[in-house]
Amino acid sequence: MDDTGGEEAVATDEKGVTASWGATLFGNVPRRFLPEPEHLPLLTFGAPTLSYAWSPRPLNACVALLDDTIARLGPDRPAVFAVTASGPVTWTYGELLGRVVRTAAGLARTGVRPGDRVLVRMPDVPETVVVQLAVWRLGGIVVPSSVLEAAGEVTFMANDTEAVAVVCSSAHAGELEKALPATPTVRHVIGWPESVAGGPTLDEIAAGQPEVFEPHPTRPLDASGIYYTGGTTGLPKGCLHTHAAEVALADLNIAARGATDNSVFLTHAPIGHAFGNGEKINFPLRAGGAVVLLDRPGPADMWTALTDLGVTTMAGAATMYRMMLAEPPPHEVTRDLPLVSAVSSGEVLDPPTQGKWAALMSVPLRNAVGMTPMRHLFIDSDIGGTKAAPGLSVGAPLPGYEARLLAPDGGLAPSGEPGRLAVRGPTGITYWINAHPAAAERSRRDVVDGWSLLDDAYFRDDDGWLWFHGRLDDMIVTGGRQVAPIEVERALSSHPAVAEVCVVPAPDSVRGQVVTAVVVVNKTATPGDELAARLQAHVKDSIASYKYPRRIEFVDQLPKDGVGKIQRRRLREQLQAAGPGAAS
Repeated sequence: MDDTGGEEAVATDEKGVTASWGATLFGNVPRRFLPEPEHLPLLTFGAPTLSYAWSPRPLNACVALLDDTIARLGPDRPAVFAVTASGPVTWTYGELLGRVVRTAAGLARTGVRPGDRVLVRMPDVPETVVVQLAVWRLGGIVVPSSVLEAAGEVTFMANDTEAVAVVCSSAHAGELEKALPATPTVRHVIGWPESVAGGPTLDEIAAGQPEVFEPHPTRPLDASGIYYTGGTTGLPKGCLHTHAAEVALADLNIAARGATDNSVFLTHAPIGHAFGNGEKINFPLRAGGAVVLLDRPGPADMWTALTDLGVTTMAGAATMYRMMLAEPPPHEVTRDLPLVSAVSSGEVLDPPTQGKWAALMSVPLRNAVGMTPMRHLFIDSDIGGTKAAPGLSVGAPLPGYEARLLAPDGGLAPSGEPGRLAVRGPTGITYWINAHPAAAERSRRDVVDGWSLLDDAYFRDDDGWLWFHGRLDDMIVTGGRQVAPIEVERALSSHPAVAEVCVVPAPDSVRGQVVTAVVVVNKTATPGDELAARLQAHVKDSIASYKYPRRIEFVDQLPKDGVGKIQRRRLREQLQAAGPGAAS
C-alpha cells in the first residue's frame, strides 16, 4: 500500500527510532515501550503551515501554546473563564504563564525529570491546564485520565506508563489511594486543593519558585502525552503522541473553524479525554482566544455558557446536542448568539438533530472525525469556518493528511463502495507497549506500511466527500446479510417518537444475529408493542426491508461514557448475556 519507496524506520538505541528522513521519533521514550519499527506510523507534515515539525530547533508544546501566543498578542488577554464552586474565575495569559512556570519548577524540584510520565487525575478546572502545560514545559510526558476511573483502572494506567508522579484532585482521591499500594513506580503524589496521600499540594510545590523556568528543549517528534482510549474493548490502550502533533492539530483545526484570537471555545467533553483535552487546552491557547471550563456540565449549563460568555466555537458529541435541543432557550435568544462554529464528533450525528439545530441556530451543526489514537479531529466538513461538505458528510482530511479506503483484500475500495479508512499525516496510531496484553498485536494489525488503519468504514462520493458507513466491529450479520447500524439508526431517528436510539446485534438461534434497536422515546410517546410495530414499519418504508429491527427494546436512557458517547459494547454485552429473545 505504501508508495513512498522506502523503509519508514529502523531501530536505533535504547530510546526512539530513526525515521527514514532523519528525525528521531519518540526520542524521549525507552525503546521497550514502542511498537516494532515496521509498525510505527509514517508521520508526514506536508502542509506548508506545519514546517516547524521538520525544524532542527526545539519544539515544546507549552512554548508553542503559551509563550509564543504571549509574544504575539501580549499577556493581558483572557485565557481561561471558569465557573467554579466559589464563583467565576478569569485568568489572563500572563497569569497562566506565571502559574505554569512556578508549577514546572516545583515539579522539577519534587523530582520529576524530562521523559518522566505524570498521571493527571483532575476535574475541568484552570489548575488542570496549568499542570499539563507545566509537565510539557519541564519535558515530561503527560498522562491525562478521568476522575471517574476506579482503582483498578488507575492502577493499570500508572503501571502501564510506569508513572513517577500523580497529580490528583483531593475530591477524587479515594480510588487513587486504593491504587497506590499496587503502583511501585509512583514516587510523588501531589494534591489539589488539599493534600492527597500525605503528599504536598500544587500550591505548596509552586510556592517560592522562581518566575522563570526555561522550557526543556524537546524536539518536534518527542513524546508529549499518552492518551488512553475509552476502554470499550476491555483494558484501555495508551496512545502516544508528539509535541508536533499537539501544535499541528491545533493549527489545522483552528484554520478549519476559522477561529481567531477573539474566539471563545466551549465543549462538554472532559479534559481527561483526548477530545476535551485538545478543545480546552491546545486549540484556544494556540489561537490566542479563551476557553470556558465547565466541570461535567449538563445541557442547561451549556446554554448558559453560550448565552452569557460569548462562546464562538463549540464542540461535542451528538448526544449533548440532542439533550440541548430537548430544552432550548427561546429562538429570539439563540438566533443572536455569537456562535460561529458548532462541531459534532465522537458518535454518529443523525439528520433530525442536525435539522433541529439548523432551525434553531444561525450556524449549522457539522460533522467531523477524530479519535484518541489520532489525537484529535483530522477530517472535517468545514473549510475556513464555512461548512463546505453536504449534509451529514464528514468532509475531507485536514491539510497534511491523506486518506484511503481499503477493500477487505487490502487494495483500494472501488469508487462509491465503502472501505476501511487508512490515514497518514501529522499524527498516527502508536500504542504504548507495556502492561496491555494486546497492544503489541494491535500495533501489527493497525499500522501497515506507515498507514494507520482505523476501525471505521466510509465511502467517498463523486465530489470527493467522505461519508460514514459504520464501524467495522459494529457490523451486524443477520441471515448471511450485513447491516450497518447507522443506516437503521438514521431511519429510526427520523420517526417523531424517537428521542435516542442505538442499534446493536442480539444473538438469534436461526439468523445468528438479529438487528436490535434500543430506543428512548420522546416525552409524548408511549413505549410498547404498538409503537414497536410502527417503528418497524417506518424502517421498512425507509430502507431495505431486511434491515429492519426485528427486536426493539425501550429504555429510559442509553449508557454513555464520560464524553457523552453511547456505549454500544455495553448494550451488546447485555443482549449477549440475555440470550436469544423474541424477534418479529
